[in-house]
Amino acid sequence: MARIHLLALVSLLGAAAAAPDARLEELGRRTWTALWEFHPVDATRAGCHDYDSHLGNYTKARTTAFLLRLDRLSSELAGIDTARLPVDGRIDWLLLRSTIETERFWLVRRRPLETNPYFYADECVQGVYTLLLRDFAPLPRRAELVLGRLNEIPRLVAAARHTVKDPPQLHCEAAIEQLATGSEFIWQACRDLGREVPSLRDRLLSAGTRATSAMNAWREELRQLRSSLKPGFAMGRDDYDYYLRTNYSLGFDSDSLLRLGQNLFARTDSAIRELRRQRSAWDSLHPSAPAAEPPVPPGFSRADYFARRQQETDSMRAWVAASGFATVPAWVGPLVTVETPVFLRSIIPGIAMEPAAPLDSVQTSYMYIPPVPDPLDSLGRRDYFRRTLNHGPRGGIVHEGFPGHHFQMSLANHHSSFIRRLQWHTPFIEGWALYCEQAVVEQGLYPPDPFPDLRWLGGVKFRAARVIVDVQLHTGRMSYDDAWRFMARNCWADSAFMQAEVRRYCMSPGQPMSYLLGKTQLLALREEYRARVGEQFTTRDFHDRLLAEGSIPVSLIRRKLLAGR
Repeated sequence: MARIHLLALVSLLGAAAAAPDARLEELGRRTWTALWEFHPVDATRAGCHDYDSHLGNYTKARTTAFLLRLDRLSSELAGIDTARLPVDGRIDWLLLRSTIETERFWLVRRRPLETNPYFYADECVQGVYTLLLRDFAPLPRRAELVLGRLNEIPRLVAAARHTVKDPPQLHCEAAIEQLATGSEFIWQACRDLGREVPSLRDRLLSAGTRATSAMNAWREELRQLRSSLKPGFAMGRDDYDYYLRTNYSLGFDSDSLLRLGQNLFARTDSAIRELRRQRSAWDSLHPSAPAAEPPVPPGFSRADYFARRQQETDSMRAWVAASGFATVPAWVGPLVTVETPVFLRSIIPGIAMEPAAPLDSVQTSYMYIPPVPDPLDSLGRRDYFRRTLNHGPRGGIVHEGFPGHHFQMSLANHHSSFIRRLQWHTPFIEGWALYCEQAVVEQGLYPPDPFPDLRWLGGVKFRAARVIVDVQLHTGRMSYDDAWRFMARNCWADSAFMQAEVRRYCMSPGQPMSYLLGKTQLLALREEYRARVGEQFTTRDFHDRLLAEGSIPVSLIRRKLLAGR
């Protein structure tokens, strides 16, 4: 892929003469140049490859200079006359303002560079992983870039050891886990790359030794420190409310969000109980003979299991187009099923998806599933074969693949606006995937069922519990132990799974609540759009228009969809 060449700075006179929307596009490019120079791993993740051999340099002087740069960009943005912008331009202006304000929020108010060792541990690991994940360049070139980042890991670790003071215990524990699994991953990557690119073998192994030694030494230091650290990690109500306003563009506070979660949890739980009661009565009146289970194919293996999961994913792509759910352009890339990388398993216990980079030409995404033993014993063969039976397109594929995350983000990656392509509004992204779990039932994906809502209500109840936990964790009203026990008691009683789930919630405020919030907003917009267009409403038209706007707040999409109607 050709490297992303960023626009050069225009002169003050040229900028003043430019049309407002052209100025906005140019300002957006300069904003992301600043962000990517400061966060080079984020640049790689976005598909900008100008900083692929570097890790972040988070000295106090450099951070101060970066914040001043953001201030100047913010002032320029405020100088643009939004009244002269078309509706898309006004949306992009708001998105760019939110991007700048959110970055300042994290660096100034939350201060992860000083309080969160996981920030640095994750940069070490993701810095290498993002270069290996995608085929944006030939492997020898990517191996050279990996070598550059390996050489910077000891410097980054030394800076973290000097800068991070009194981190919350949970952040320390997450960093210890990431350093342990991450150093194993990095060492294995160095060995594998050395075999594939022999000319770099000795340099990779030498750099890998220095990098993993630095990571392991810091991990031991954190282990000794852990027991003396404070347990608290909550950002507090004021910061949480500010984050809801700036990053999520919401017009209500954490108390209102908590009430939404509690009300939806109670209503959904009641609906599930009633439908299950009705289902039990129906089944007793309509008994059916149990279907004979086919024998396990001889030699059924881990590879066969992955192949069947891939077939299910591919079949969902065809269904989305054929059913009238949405238009599927030919350029939407593939979704490949792989095992969750070892260094992510402690915080992603279930299924997840790694999207394609917005600016990369190769638009392949990866669906992570928990590890599968190899080889499978006799019980394992039967268990994993059963998982492939009579499921058809599973809810996980609907959510993570088609028509969920992979499909939605693939379309967002092709938006004509540079600013729009780089947005990552979690309530829309996660809300769309959760919305799809219900919408595919409405569209007739599954065989006729007298109680179809039972296919998706459980997912809503789980996400409502996440809203309750997210708000209370980060406003200081619930501890980590309180949260995972609440989830295990009210969702399903797998303590180990819920502990890993809640560990992720503690590291990502606002993300757990985003699923149900986004779905609620999308359902409301769908009904409003249906009322406006009347008999002209079709599912395909609504979804096509919705997905054409990128991964942005539903409130901003509403402005576009209902404009002039």
